Amino acid sequence: MRIKWKVLRLIEKHMDEWVELAEKCVEDTEVAGGNMEESQLRNLQNLAAATDSLKVLENFVCYQMGRYPRAWTEKFGEQLLADFKKLEGRAAELCDQAGERDAAAIRRVRADLIRLYLGFLVRRFVSLKER
Repeated sequence: MRIKWKVLRLIEKHMDEWVELAEKCVEDTEVAGGNMEESQLRNLQNLAAATDSLKVLENFVCYQMGRYPRAWTEKFGEQLLADFKKLEGRAAELCDQAGERDAAAIRRVRADLIRLYLGFLVRRFVSLKER
């Protein structure tokens, strides 16, 4: 299913919001100053590129928090999960504004917002980690 141009325009209109949310997560959790490696975040990013399922992403984050608690700190993991939920809500709002009210459209927009968010998150992480 393709996202209609009205929704795409709304996503683009709010692009700064997605960037700021991702950067705030990295900065507030101080994840770049810890044991997290770029490759671990890239794995999450790759998973998000391969699925539209929020449950799959949540499962991965929780698994990583249990497996690598020194890198995937509770503060960082919980913030990621909260941001995913926020993006889910924003996807529904954007779809509603564009007249796209079916569940498949909302799911697709949510997945695209999460992919954008993770891209910005990884870039901010790398910029801070490399300093």
